[in-house]
Amino acid sequence: MMNESNQESKKVYRKAVTLPNGERKFLRAKTQEELDNKIMELEVLNFSGINVCCEETFGHFAQMWYNLYKKPYLREKSLDSIKYVLNQHILPALGGYKLRDITPMHIQSIMVGLSDKSNSLQSKVLIHLRSIFKVAEENRLVLRSPVSSMLKAGGKKTPEKGTLTKDECHHLLCAVKNPRAKAFLLIALHTGMRRGEIIALRWDDIDFERGVIHISHNAVMRRYETTICEELKTRAGKRDVPIPEVLETWLKEEMKKRRSQYVIAMKNRQPLTISSYKSMWKIIERELPGKKFSAHILRHTYITRLFEAGLDIKEIQYLAGHSSVDMTLRVYTHYDRLSREEETRNKVCVAFQEEGA
Repeated sequence: MMNESNQESKKVYRKAVTLPNGERKFLRAKTQEELDNKIMELEVLNFSGINVCCEETFGHFAQMWYNLYKKPYLREKSLDSIKYVLNQHILPALGGYKLRDITPMHIQSIMVGLSDKSNSLQSKVLIHLRSIFKVAEENRLVLRSPVSSMLKAGGKKTPEKGTLTKDECHHLLCAVKNPRAKAFLLIALHTGMRRGEIIALRWDDIDFERGVIHISHNAVMRRYETTICEELKTRAGKRDVPIPEVLETWLKEEMKKRRSQYVIAMKNRQPLTISSYKSMWKIIERELPGKKFSAHILRHTYITRLFEAGLDIKEIQYLAGHSSVDMTLRVYTHYDRLSREEETRNKVCVAFQEEGA
């Protein structure tokens, strides 16, 4: 015979609540107190205009968020980054939950699982979660976001992008003989153009009479094919960049031998694919053994040289094609800190040399 305590523990408290739109919501609880709390919570949500009948899952809503708020406005590379973060680090943990059932503890659990990951990855996860739940709030699917404003990304920060020294640049320009690699180096170091802008550069974009390069195209490189488009990385990407004398001399000589409309082209006269670019880059990279660097470091080096030459921040922002001065200031802050460190070292050395004397 089952005792009374077991019978009591199996008792379920139920109540049907009629919502303002006429629908009925059925609530269940193990105790009367728990049921009363659920009824009160439902009344608060109703009063706030939240759709309490919505059974929307996080996974389905995240897909709509991606399709409506991200896909129409971002470039393929940015979209790939979002899909990676969602599929690898967010959806496996939250995809099957109903939006309204996700709590701050669920979010904290995700971040704890990322504790050994980079600061960059943790920041992206938080940014996307905040964006998704902000849209859910705006559409009255949740009362408030479970992503606390106090939650901060941890993890190891990505090392600051360095620059090549003048000696390293000189060595590369002297050592690299391959025509494609040489052209890429010269253009990158003397114009600060982005990789895609250089790959898309046509001879018609070079205005020798005015001494400028008209930057108006970008290359989207794939394994077997490269697409040239007018969609630059930023709106400020369309710009005219001065051609230094050493680059102008090289370009005029190369122009006499051109077989393609593109300044750097493959044997079939088409722009470089990702595989042909990687082969070309290995030619450049092997001239500085032990030093890891990328095309972006060449661009970073160019911007640093502009600061050293005394150009003002707005001039550099324009030449770099930065959408905001904040981007340019980040490079300047890095440059200024390194310059001050060098000055401080020199002053300390001089001070102790005098003391020793």
